[in-house]
Amino acid sequence: MQISDEGLRLIVSFEGKLKKLGDGRYIAYRCPANVWTIYAGCTEGVSEGMICTEAEGEAMFRRELAKIEAGVTRLVTVDLNQNEYDALVSLAYNIGLGALGKSSVLKRLNAGDRTGAAAAFALWNKGGGKVLPGLVSRRSREAALFLKPAAAPDAPWMPQRVDASKEPLSRKVVATATAAAGTGATYVSTAGIPPPPDLLKTTAVNVGAWKGLATGADPLTLAGLAIVIGAVAWFAFDKWRAE
Repeated sequence: MQISDEGLRLIVSFEGKLKKLGDGRYIAYRCPANVWTIYAGCTEGVSEGMICTEAEGEAMFRRELAKIEAGVTRLVTVDLNQNEYDALVSLAYNIGLGALGKSSVLKRLNAGDRTGAAAAFALWNKGGGKVLPGLVSRRSREAALFLKPAAAPDAPWMPQRVDASKEPLSRKVVATATAAAGTGATYVSTAGIPPPPDLLKTTAVNVGAWKGLATGADPLTLAGLAIVIGAVAWFAFDKWRAE
């Protein structure tokens, strides 16, 4: 698994690309924790006076990020969606894999407590021994990303071309529809919708009883109403065919 573009943007938005010399190059600087840093939070092998170009900084960033990605994959023992993975990589890139390995975030996550893991992000808010607003903001964004539902798959949930079966309806199919109608009837009854007419007395569907109910109705009511009307129609048809 690899970090997504959204995860990358999150990291770079907080790390920044520092410290610019104005000619397309970057020079090393001390971060609030007094660690020599360059470009987008790179620290490996960085020392005072180090200078890198954009291409060199990007290469350093990708190398360090690859190690973090591998470390997160190794430490986490539960399945992750892309958002959870991105948030953990961002956190680990900032606090280090060693800290992640001992953190409440990881312990709670591996124990199956995702809500608790998200809350534990907020504990990592200090730099140089004091709470930093930037870290508070970053942890909040990471936790929000961690809890964000994964995007729907690219493939459609349902096909938009559906073929009808050419086989005649059996008594079993009608019985199944009857059971479904019962469920729908229970709902519409509690919603104040009149029950379907007595089919033992008439084969006509008294649609007039429901006239005007569809206007302004909520989706669940409309669904229940559709189930009942459909089932009543099938009953009427089946009774007519049997006569």
